[in-house]
Parts: sequence; structure tokens; C-alpha cells
Amino acid sequence: MNWVLDFVPSAPFAVKTTEAPSYRRLALNRMHASSRTAAEIKRSSVYKGFQIRDGHGVVFISNHGDIYPSGFLPLRCGNVRTSSLVDVYGQAPLFQSLHSPEQFRGKCGECEFSHICGGSRARAFVRTGDALESDPFCSYQMGHLSPVVT
Repeated sequence: MNWVLDFVPSAPFAVKTTEAPSYRRLALNRMHASSRTAAEIKRSSVYKGFQIRDGHGVVFISNHGDIYPSGFLPLRCGNVRTSSLVDVYGQAPLFQSLHSPEQFRGKCGECEFSHICGGSRARAFVRTGDALESDPFCSYQMGHLSPVVT
């Protein structure tokens, strides 16, 4: 993640990550450490990805029309041939839970970065069978950074 962050300022293209929610936490920490203002942080390309995670800002539709929270989270929530994508995204119980990080459990549910990062819901599901559990690969120790962007 640090290598990617080092590359961003000189990259001739926008750098985006997939299934790397901790990238946002690290980026925010670096921006705070370099004394960037809240306005500068909000204009950054990284900020535009804050709060986007499996099922929240992302949806995956298979070649059969099945609707999933992401391509990495194999929990079918409907099918575009029989349901409205908008309705599934907004009303399916799993999507509603994924839109609300206060419903996350374990470390992710307690983390001050739950709204910015949220951990990997796919990794949580693979490890525990519950997409709302903690991301098993998160190494962050809570309380060491400030997530506030005013």
C-alpha cells in the first residue's frame, strides 16, 4: 500500500485499488501527516473512493443477471431479469447492512475508520461465513489515527 501511495503523485493516470480498503486509511494518515487541509483532502482522488466497499457504491451483475454486492462476495441478492437493480441495491437486507458500517461486527464494527474503510466484506465472509464480521487481514491497531476530515 505504501508503494502505491508513493507512486500516486507521479502517476500519469488515476490510481485506484480493488479490495484494498485499508489503502484509504493509510492515504488519509499520510495526508494528515503532510498537513494537507480538509479541503485539499476532499479534492484528492483517494477521497473520492472513501466509503466505497463491497455492496456500498459497488454492485456486481453476473453474465446470468445475478446481483452480488461485489465480484468478490459470492452472496446472490437477486437477478436483474426478475428484480429491479435499484430496488435490490437499496432494499435487499444484505445491501442495507453493507450500507451501514455501524452494523459491522468485531474489530471493524468498533473501528473509527469503519465509514471510510469498512474492511473487506468478502474476506470477512470467506473467513467467518459472515460478511459483516471483521476483515481478517486488517493490521490496524485502533485509536492510532484520526479519521476526521472537516
